[in-house]
Amino acid sequence: MRYLFIIPLLVAMSLPLHAAPTDSVVDGYRHFIMPTGKPIEGGYFGFWELGFMQAGYGFGDVLSVAGGFTVMPTVAFRSQFGFLQSKLTFYNDQGISLAAGLNYLRLTSDNTLLHLFGALTYETPDQTRFTGLIFYKIYSNTPNGSNTTLITVNVVPYGAFTFNYTGGLGAGLGFDTPLAGNPHVRFVGEVWNKDLSDPTALAILGAFRLESEKFSSDFGFMYFTLPLIAPVANFVWRF
Repeated sequence: MRYLFIIPLLVAMSLPLHAAPTDSVVDGYRHFIMPTGKPIEGGYFGFWELGFMQAGYGFGDVLSVAGGFTVMPTVAFRSQFGFLQSKLTFYNDQGISLAAGLNYLRLTSDNTLLHLFGALTYETPDQTRFTGLIFYKIYSNTPNGSNTTLITVNVVPYGAFTFNYTGGLGAGLGFDTPLAGNPHVRFVGEVWNKDLSDPTALAILGAFRLESEKFSSDFGFMYFTLPLIAPVANFVWRF
């Protein structure tokens, strides 16, 4: 299933590549972690929570590729998390952008998931952005088989946690807007539902972003209906 990532690359190679259009929003390819319909401009690297290394690069205005891996000290390699994502932007004009892609998620070596996703983003003249995201689990591999609804994540040597992932279809809404009088500070919000058959399977994120031409940092909180509230942070350098 991992070789599905070759498909977007082949499609991109068959299309004429142009220089990526200059986006009016810094880090236009994402809200916090939610992808938008816009492509990555150039490249970036950074950290989530100081322990999740990430990097990405945009090939023209068509193909965006990103990936990351945790570097948690004293945690066995088999218990580290990772992801690989490819995204094709089909339309990006007049404040509207549309994209689709694949996301491969590694929740330790025991649990791997593959999702197909689509994102539609609208940007207003004042640089406020809204994104609707829909995603579908097309593959999973766990110690209990591909059809299990209970996923156990064992982080050696610190212990394990479990969560239910019953449905294949999920959705999200993303939003960010500059603060009045300070265009270098943005409020970012996201709402995720990993299973549309369960309206309580939510994660809600709110954060503030400080941004400059080459660097941005996000600070906020994420609420899960476990229940759990966790601080979140993100640091990104662009090139």
